[in-house]
Amino acid sequence: MRCRWLLASIAVGFLGATLPAFSQVRPSATESGLPFVVGSGFSNFDVDFGGSDNREDGGALWVDWTIRRVPRKLDGLGIEITARDLSLAPSAAVPGMRYDTAAGGAIYHYPRFQSVRPYGKFQYGFGSVDFPPFGAYAHDTRNFYAMGGGADFHAWNHVWLRVDYEYQRWQALFGSATHLTPNGFTIGPQFDFSLHHNRQ
Repeated sequence: MRCRWLLASIAVGFLGATLPAFSQVRPSATESGLPFVVGSGFSNFDVDFGGSDNREDGGALWVDWTIRRVPRKLDGLGIEITARDLSLAPSAAVPGMRYDTAAGGAIYHYPRFQSVRPYGKFQYGFGSVDFPPFGAYAHDTRNFYAMGGGADFHAWNHVWLRVDYEYQRWQALFGSATHLTPNGFTIGPQFDFSLHHNRQ
C-alpha cells in the first residue's frame, strides 16, 4: 500500500512540475539520428492472485521505435517492445509468485508538447507465471494482451522520465475460465537517440 502511494506521489509531482508545458505548442522541427528510445524502470504491480492488494515489485526494459514517414495524422505512431520480471518482494499470501513477460505492439505519442509526451499503447505477448502450488501445478505459460498509457517527461538533453500504467489479461489459467489481470505502474529513465532541431 505504501509503495502504491509513493508511486502516485512521484507521478503527481512530475505532472505538476511540467504542467506549464501543456500550454506550449511544440515548434516545427526536423529530426535526425536514430528514431529509438531505450529505457529501464522499476515496476510495482497488483498480481491479481490470492486476494486483494497483493503487490509485487520488479524491473522492466523497453525499446520504442518511432515510425517517421507516416501521414501527418499518424505522427507519433511507433512500435514498442517490453520485457518485465516481477519477482521481488512477493506478498506473504502468495509465496513464490512471479511473472516474466515479453510483449510488443503499437504505441502512440501525442506529439503536440515539448516537455511532456503523453501516450497510449496496446501490446500482445508471451509470459511465464509461477504461483503457490495446487498439488504439482505451480507454473504455467500463456499468451496475454496488455494495454496502458502514461507520459514521458523531459529531464535533460536526451534523457526522459517515463511514468507508465499497464493492464494485462491472461486467459484461462488453472484449467478453467479463470483470467488473471495483473496491472500496475512502472517508473524509470529512458534515452532518446533522436535529435530535434527547431526550424527558424
